[in-house]
Amino acid sequence: MIIGITGGIGSGKSTVSRILKDKGFCFIDLDIISHDVIQDSKIKAELFKNFGSEIFDKEEISRKKLGKVVFEDKNKLERLNSIMHPEILKRMRKKIEKIKEKIVFVEIQLLFEVGWEREFDLILLVWSDKNTQIKRVLARDKRSENETKNIINSQISLDEKIKKSDYVIENNNDNLEDLKNKIDNFINFLETKLNFEKKEV
Repeated sequence: MIIGITGGIGSGKSTVSRILKDKGFCFIDLDIISHDVIQDSKIKAELFKNFGSEIFDKEEISRKKLGKVVFEDKNKLERLNSIMHPEILKRMRKKIEKIKEKIVFVEIQLLFEVGWEREFDLILLVWSDKNTQIKRVLARDKRSENETKNIINSQISLDEKIKKSDYVIENNNDNLEDLKNKIDNFINFLETKLNFEKKEV
């Protein structure tokens, strides 16, 4: 079973992923694949052609500078996605093919925005309200409040994400034990679902 785990910036999906990894589940991190893709010489050339030298820090692309450019302009964001996502998807599929585990998690922030729902058997959404997201990002990253809001506003609404998800974990209160209990409930749901599918087969 391939499970997409997603959530907006500052929602806590990486914390949920870490807890699941500690429990022994297999993970593919799309952010790591994205880091590799952005260093590909062909991709670099395309990004330079489309966004110019302002996104570079010496000879390397600065993800922060690139983010500032695209999150303020929807058309530029769509152009970036059209350059990056086909290669990211290709590499993700290759990694999944090589894994023999019964359950594979793929951590992907923009799952719904890129329209990859069909790549997964089940989608787990981790969400927090907007104020909590902003507070966490400002404490964690060197981003301005305005930049953080631009990133959040560039993503589809929470209501839409909830409708499209198979399981939802609310993560507003920063209580780790509470979050771990919610993850245990999700694992129970997963085991029930897998056993039910076995019986159906």
